Amino acid sequence: MPRSIRDLMPKDLEFQMFVLDELADDLIEQGADVLKLTIGVSELAMPQRVLERMVDKLRDPQFVRRVYPEGLPELREAIAKFYNRRHRAGVSAAHVIVNTGSSPIFRNLFQLLSGPEYEIMIPRPYYALYLYCATLAGAKIKFYDIDIDTKRVDMDSFRRNFSPERTSLVVINSPGNPLGNIVTPDEMREIYAIVDRQAYVLNDEIYNNTLFYEQFHSPLAMLPEQKDITIVTNSFSKGYRMYTKRIGFAILPEELQTNLRVMQQHTLLCTDPCYQYGMIAALGDEESPEQLTNVYRARAEYTVQRLAGTGCEPVAAEGGFYAMLRCGQWNAARGFASSKELARDILERVHVAVVPGTDFGMPDGLRLAFCNERYDEGIDRLQAYFTATVADRRSPRMQAAMVNAAGAGR
Repeated sequence: MPRSIRDLMPKDLEFQMFVLDELADDLIEQGADVLKLTIGVSELAMPQRVLERMVDKLRDPQFVRRVYPEGLPELREAIAKFYNRRHRAGVSAAHVIVNTGSSPIFRNLFQLLSGPEYEIMIPRPYYALYLYCATLAGAKIKFYDIDIDTKRVDMDSFRRNFSPERTSLVVINSPGNPLGNIVTPDEMREIYAIVDRQAYVLNDEIYNNTLFYEQFHSPLAMLPEQKDITIVTNSFSKGYRMYTKRIGFAILPEELQTNLRVMQQHTLLCTDPCYQYGMIAALGDEESPEQLTNVYRARAEYTVQRLAGTGCEPVAAEGGFYAMLRCGQWNAARGFASSKELARDILERVHVAVVPGTDFGMPDGLRLAFCNERYDEGIDRLQAYFTATVADRRSPRMQAAMVNAAGAGR
């Protein structure tokens, strides 16, 4: 029997990041001064040279008609050259495919490489996309843990859950979303040794130009002998500040590129060539990612400084766009079943929108996006919330808001 849409899209998988963002917008429309720390959309402007390149091509009637399902040839070549120069990747344009962000690449790869008879391993905490794409593919989901105290990979959990017979794909996310953890070169080598060429390893590198304290190490350079099982995904959304332009890419074995190209011929057809051409300029921009990294590192450190000892303890991020708070004891003491309720209470009481950790396999956590020019003020409001004497019971207004949101499917 065909699966119903309820089986493919269970309510538990609804992305609370967007739910809280929409609830915040509702309050803003009512005149409230709400600070949104929800979606990882940088508040910093896109690089000017990129904008100028896009606008120039938008005026060219011939250029706007260029259609390449696998991506603009010039951009694919530029990506290969960039990775070879920056990360010693040793790849060519034949290994590169472009799509509207990296998210649809994940969806396509999970469906291509897995299915009901296979398992996909993802880190926990995880980015919700991994869980959802594996669910759509019908694969069994297995987790390996990131120790929240040390931010190190729990190799024992990796060994327990990896199966040479059933695991078809392993996902590595470094820097990680939501923890901001870095998978070290030694951890990377150990993961590949355990996999022992029995599965593909997908490295989600979308935050690889926003490390706070060290340089990024690419598996393409560290483990050149493993290129035939290595997949790298990335995007211009984060460090280059172009979330809504939706240009992402993968570097992968050539036979997988060919398969994805055919999939995109039928399902994607075309990614905007003008936006793609602008990304060539972005690859030559060293300053914009560095500026963003400096700003977000300062915000990460301010989060730890202000919220340590409040009862919702911050995890010190090593890179990326987010801070994670651990609120298990806080929730238990105040009767919150999970951080879904806590996030709504914070939104109502101090007008700060954050994301419940239920999106990431941390049901008692909260994720804060650094992407607000008033971020420090948001942290100050959270500090006041956590340190004030707050009634254990939710207010009548909050209870009504939760009932209304549930009735609206949110």
